[in-house]
Amino acid sequence: MAFPRMTSVMALGGDAKFAWRKVDARLADKVDVYWTFTVETPTVELRIIPDGRIDLIFDLEMRQAFIAGPHERPFDVRHERATRLLGATMSPEFAAASLGVEPHSRIGAWGPLGACLGPLAGELSERIAAARHTPAQVATLETFLLARAGVADHRVSRAITEIRAAGGKVGVAALGRRSGASPRTLARLFDRFVGLPPKTFARIARVQEALRRMQEAPAPNLKTLAAELGFSDQAHMSREVKAMTGASPGRLAETFKTSAEIFKLGGD
Repeated sequence: MAFPRMTSVMALGGDAKFAWRKVDARLADKVDVYWTFTVETPTVELRIIPDGRIDLIFDLEMRQAFIAGPHERPFDVRHERATRLLGATMSPEFAAASLGVEPHSRIGAWGPLGACLGPLAGELSERIAAARHTPAQVATLETFLLARAGVADHRVSRAITEIRAAGGKVGVAALGRRSGASPRTLARLFDRFVGLPPKTFARIARVQEALRRMQEAPAPNLKTLAAELGFSDQAHMSREVKAMTGASPGRLAETFKTSAEIFKLGGD
């Protein structure tokens, strides 16, 4: 499996290591990736970029579990101690159907997984932390997710797939027709299973697509890129990218020319 470039975490300072792990094919349409994050020498600063996903996060040192996302704006995280995290990045509708997550109450926040799972969250954290190696930790988490795999409303799943496939370049009316739900019904389903309106989710997806394209071609013609992605003009794309990342497309493109590490890359 070829891992895509990570466009959800921007390195601001310090030295940290990310690695990604494969997902069982039975969860491939629900879980994007398993990841590990290690800080050996603090301090490390990161910026978390909106990506329309939900993350399960296990602190292997503290033996605690959290859930985060989705969020509409970037936020910064500062790690001031040695840290080992294991995470699973997943679609919000899967988290809602399988884990009892209420996305509308989780927007932009890190909260305890116990709020959704009760004592089971602590038991799972202990089992994962007690596993000696990363493959065993991932296997423990994956076994748990497979056992709880639930099904959200197929209309919202189809809409999310459509938005991501189109790189966010899709209107709400067309999205409703393709997913089999009226715009009003789709808005209700997104409120229940995603926590963001369809239009906001598509906006995030389009900025994510812009970031991916800039990484693949670090010297893009920004005017052409804006047109290809359906922005009204280059200034529109610049405003959207800056709102989601805190940096302009021009600045990001210049940085990509000299360093792939502005966004940490994965692979294991």
